Amino acid sequence: MMPKVGVFAWSVTAFTSLWWAGCGSDAPLCAQVGQQIPLTASPLSLTRDTALVRAGDGFVLAGLDGSTVHWGQLSSSGEITGESAFDLPEQPATTAGGQSLGPLFAVTSKTVPGDQLVVVMAVLQAGTTDNYEIHVGVHDLGSPVPPVMQILDVQAAAPTSGPIRLVAGSSPSGTRALVLWGVEGQLAPIRYQMLGADGALVGNQGTIDDASDPNNIPQWSCPGTTQNNAANLAITLVEAPGATGQNHPGQYAWRHFKIDDSGAITGIDEIDLDSLTVSDCRILSTATSDGYLVAWQDNTATGGTSFAVLTGPPPDSGPDTPGNVTTNPLLASALYGGYSNMPKLAWIAPAGYEFTLGLTRSQGPEVVRFNDVADPRGRALYLPSVSGNTGPLSAWVGRDAAYVTYLDIAGSSRQADAAVPAGSQRLLVTVLSPADLP
Repeated sequence: MMPKVGVFAWSVTAFTSLWWAGCGSDAPLCAQVGQQIPLTASPLSLTRDTALVRAGDGFVLAGLDGSTVHWGQLSSSGEITGESAFDLPEQPATTAGGQSLGPLFAVTSKTVPGDQLVVVMAVLQAGTTDNYEIHVGVHDLGSPVPPVMQILDVQAAAPTSGPIRLVAGSSPSGTRALVLWGVEGQLAPIRYQMLGADGALVGNQGTIDDASDPNNIPQWSCPGTTQNNAANLAITLVEAPGATGQNHPGQYAWRHFKIDDSGAITGIDEIDLDSLTVSDCRILSTATSDGYLVAWQDNTATGGTSFAVLTGPPPDSGPDTPGNVTTNPLLASALYGGYSNMPKLAWIAPAGYEFTLGLTRSQGPEVVRFNDVADPRGRALYLPSVSGNTGPLSAWVGRDAAYVTYLDIAGSSRQADAAVPAGSQRLLVTVLSPADLP
């Protein structure tokens, strides 16, 4: 287990005064807009909620408008090519709690990275009330034929179980897709499958557990995948506090499982999250040159946004030398009038020995910067919005910049299911976080 260092407790009053001291109007901006590119209007670019997926040197942009999926390849200069559309051949299940189980998007490669879109969803199995089939389909760029959905597995749930979790991700190369699924809160493993071109299974179905020691099956929540700033895909999760004698008694932990292109687990990292909870699965992470950044939010009375930094041991240290973990509270929810008003986390990115957070706000995304002891650095950067009314955003963090896309919605309507008004425009914004402030 990695040791923790530098744990502090901030009062709201102390934090507020420090915030204004570090972020006055005469302070430099905490980050910079490298490029601000308006995308040409099209059904895809005007889809309200889209996913930005890395695929080799570029991206794939994909979103759902009603029952129609729009997607295409997107260059870092903002050019959409091969824009395609198809109607979903079936509808995903919706749980009793109102959770829609898809569709989720990933990519794979038939000829070039990202020329195939992987569509993932869960569908209630016929004749049952608690069995869900995990369906996967692959659509070729430009094809007029909808994907044929195949059954990947069946996930059983029960009325008293936790929520079903379904996640899709892609390798940075855009040649592999990963699907993972399970029932949260149970002492049962997450299952996952790697997919290649045309949705072909790569390797055997994997599990996040230790078959030799059933006590090592994590009681997990908030599963995810990450490709940000990393060589390979990874599965991440939050593990509930362990019993006395286990690695993290009384504490939640963030765990990171490296997955290679064959689907094999090649390494595991862990960060203890103190005694804080992670509410509504508001947690995200990214790799750095020598470790990981993790940020999360909790809804306790003294909660808010916290972060952890894991750095590897020195290059000249021994093979058993652990890395270092710094964990700190960051933004108190009271500063926003309570947890329900807190902007959600959108991304976390390295900035030299510091880091930036992207926060989702309806009037436009906000970027804030801190050092590793939670001191604010520079003024907040607000990403551009002509209307002051933006839709959901999707971001990908690279080694030198964060790429962010969102719809700048004309007018003032904030209804998520309303038609997109004329005059709206999708932006692709590159956010630079230099190592040193001006």
